[in-house]
Amino acid sequence: MPRPDVSDKRKAKILKVARDIFARKPLKDVKMQDIARKAGLSVGGVYWYFKSKDEIVGALLLQNAEENIAVLKTLSETDAPAAARLMTFFERVMASSEDLAELYLTGAKYQSMTSHDPQARAVMEHVGADFQSGIETIIEQGVARGEFIQVNAQDAATALIGAYEGLMLLWVMSPQTMRLKESAQVAAQLLLAGLTASRH
Repeated sequence: MPRPDVSDKRKAKILKVARDIFARKPLKDVKMQDIARKAGLSVGGVYWYFKSKDEIVGALLLQNAEENIAVLKTLSETDAPAAARLMTFFERVMASSEDLAELYLTGAKYQSMTSHDPQARAVMEHVGADFQSGIETIIEQGVARGEFIQVNAQDAATALIGAYEGLMLLWVMSPQTMRLKESAQVAAQLLLAGLTASRH
């Protein structure tokens, strides 16, 4: 009788354990042994699923992006005002990003390392396109309902994403002096005020 395939469950467990550890301990101090021990696996068992700590970071960031895309899809199917939905999404993203912030630069390095891998690059491009499309959809709904000014949805979505990316980079560089959640809320309020400017 064939043994059941537990690969997906083990990978999910490794990622959950790694996320918990990275949220409490500086990334540079985390070793694969720490992740293996917490996951109840041998170090070799962890390496069977992930070739390096950087690859785990990349998988976590991809997982987080997919979760955000799912939230966007749900929000796009509700009847709440578009500005309220975008604010809800922005706040949700920033809340989930605080424990991933230290992984941000490592994730960027991982993406750079895999940039020559067509399959990895295609996955990242697909996720990025879905993220952009989800925000564009809500902006288009806001424009169609007269809640937003007439604006190019692609450009507006890029501006919102750029604000998020920029805040994350600033936070990574100065985590002790920057108030991430508060700055994110102000950024979202300013951008959304611009989208609704003609209605005031």
